[in-house]
Amino acid sequence: MRTIYDFNEAGLHLSHGNDKLGRTIWNINFVPGNEEHRPTMKVHDSEDYKKLTGEEVYITNVVGTCSKHCSQCANSAACYAFHSLVQHHNRCAKAWSENTLLLRSGKLFEELDKAITLQQTKKDKIAKFRINTSGELENIEQLNGWNDLAIKHPEIIFSIYTKNYEVIEELLNSGKTLADNFVINISQWNHEADEFLAKYPGQFNVFEYDGTNRRNHNFLDEDVERLSKLVHCPAVLKSGVRSKVTCDQCMRCYKKTGKITAVFAH
Repeated sequence: MRTIYDFNEAGLHLSHGNDKLGRTIWNINFVPGNEEHRPTMKVHDSEDYKKLTGEEVYITNVVGTCSKHCSQCANSAACYAFHSLVQHHNRCAKAWSENTLLLRSGKLFEELDKAITLQQTKKDKIAKFRINTSGELENIEQLNGWNDLAIKHPEIIFSIYTKNYEVIEELLNSGKTLADNFVINISQWNHEADEFLAKYPGQFNVFEYDGTNRRNHNFLDEDVERLSKLVHCPAVLKSGVRSKVTCDQCMRCYKKTGKITAVFAH
C-alpha cells in the first residue's frame, strides 16, 4: 500500500509556470511536511489497511523537507503545498518525491545546471525561477547550492520564500555573499522572524501572513493596524479569494527591495 520512490530511478522535474506564478516563471517542487506531518493517501481501503498492518498509507515514502518549520502549517489551511499533495497526489507525488531524493543526494544542482544550460539554448529561455514552490530549505548545503546556481546563471532571477532563518544567518556568518540575482523573501508569521529581521534590518524582503481577514483571528490591535497599512500581495483579495494577478505580472518578490509585503489568509 505504500508508494516507494527510489533515488536510483529519480529524474529531475521542472515546472514551466502555473496559474499562480504565471507562465513565465519556472519552478521546482519538493515534498512538504516532515516526519510527524506526512500526507496520507485518501483511498477507500486505507482505514482497513491501517487496521490490518498498523501502518499509515502514505502518499510517498519520502519525508517532507519542512522539518521544524512545519508544525504550524501542516494541520491548517495555511499550507497550500501540503494540501495540494494530498488532493493531487496522482500528479504531484512522483515529481516532488524524485526532486527531493535528488536534492538530498547532492546531485540536484548538477542536474539543474545541465537542464538550465540546455534550456537557455532554446527560444523559450528561463528568465525567472521560483525555488521551493513547495518545500523548505533543510540545511546550509542546499542554500549554498542555490546561491552557487544563481552565480552560474546571472541571466536568471532566482526567488525563494523561507522560514529557515538559521541557515541564512549561517551563510552570512561564513563570509559568503548572496548573489545579486538571488532574492530571499523572509516568511514572517506571528512575529517569528522578528529577532532575525532585527539583526539584518532592510537586508531582506519580508512576506508576512495577514490573517486579519479571518473572522475569528487573534491578532493584537496594533498588528491589525500595522498590517492594514502594508502593501498586500495583489494575487490574493481580502476575501481570501485569488485574483487574476500573477507573480510574473507583479514581480515584487523578484526584486531586492527590503520591503514588507503582506498576504491575506487564503
